[in-house]
Amino acid sequence: MKNDLHIPVLLNEAIAGLNIKSDGIYVDMTLGRAGHSSEILKKLNNEGCLICFDQDLEAIAYSKQKLSSINSNYQIINDNFRNIEKDLDQINISKVDGVLFDLGVSSPQFDEDYRGFSYRYDAPLDMRMNQNSSLTAKYIVNEYSFEELLRVFKEYGEDKYSYNIAKNICKRREIKPIETTLELVEIIKASKPKKELDKVGHPAKQIFQALRIEVNDELNALEEALIGAIKRLKVNGRIVVITFQSLEDRIVKNIFRKYSVIEGNRLNDYINPKDIKTPDYQVINRKVITPSEEELKLNHRSKSAKLRILEKVKWQTYILSGVLVMKDKLVKYHHKAVYFYFKKVGICFSIFVGASVLVAVPVSIAASIRANEINKDVESKGEQPAEAKLYKSELLEF
Repeated sequence: MKNDLHIPVLLNEAIAGLNIKSDGIYVDMTLGRAGHSSEILKKLNNEGCLICFDQDLEAIAYSKQKLSSINSNYQIINDNFRNIEKDLDQINISKVDGVLFDLGVSSPQFDEDYRGFSYRYDAPLDMRMNQNSSLTAKYIVNEYSFEELLRVFKEYGEDKYSYNIAKNICKRREIKPIETTLELVEIIKASKPKKELDKVGHPAKQIFQALRIEVNDELNALEEALIGAIKRLKVNGRIVVITFQSLEDRIVKNIFRKYSVIEGNRLNDYINPKDIKTPDYQVINRKVITPSEEELKLNHRSKSAKLRILEKVKWQTYILSGVLVMKDKLVKYHHKAVYFYFKKVGICFSIFVGASVLVAVPVSIAASIRANEINKDVESKGEQPAEAKLYKSELLEF
């Protein structure tokens, strides 16, 4: 293992976002070098439990030692996190209090040249998170058709020179197989104009990202894992997701929206109260959380990180009946339900309206009675006393 140093990204923000209970059950879907897991475990007592997922046996071996030095209330599952529901069932856990996803490739994986993740070291084209998997980057580069390569590079790498790169790969492999990372880097550089090569950032970054996603089926696995984790949340439980590229963040944002927003019909004002639906989840931070300037200085790899939080909630519905005074002194009741999909504000508003009605009705009745007495007094005396004039002016002001 070339380098064990790993700095967890948005560590404080992620731990705060989970809102950890000391006796809760938490899942770290991406154990890695246990940067986040260690902090979660420190906050749990003997009743709490941490479940960790990872496919990388080297990462698991390293993290076991690190976590064991804190306490033993953890369990590591060597599996793809897309299988969260099946794996939790096997250890008799039905619901959890929080789930963390850190979707970045850990620094040691980038720095271990033999894994083939990095475009800076010469290594076999591998890129497998799970070393037992059969699909490698080498197979994709040498066996996929031109059309398949173009799809992978465009969809997962979003590289505008995908066509040129795919075409040049197909030409080169006719001469000899492409076996190493630097061979691929050379082809990518030859496929781009000089103005692109002069830009900040490595020219092979997007293509290597695309290959890694394809090798590990990362986007499909993420979608399945997110949906599975959402289903397993207890009420007030939270999911915290840290993404590092737009494809992942788009999936997270869309799934969070799907579970936190109920599409309705604004034109239907008279929905039966029984038919009103409220979401079971709410997005905690409408604006994504990003690294601070201080963190960016300490860890340049945190630059593209974005953090989103989803919480399972139990909404309460409050109903108010309005009272309308119609013309000709006829009082009619208009039973239109008004729904407030919030907790404390709804209660406060209900109390405010009720108090206003209790105060306004007696005052109005008293004013009407006093006005009738004054009118009768005026009619009996045939004149309008000063008291009546004054009181009428007061009524007008009221």
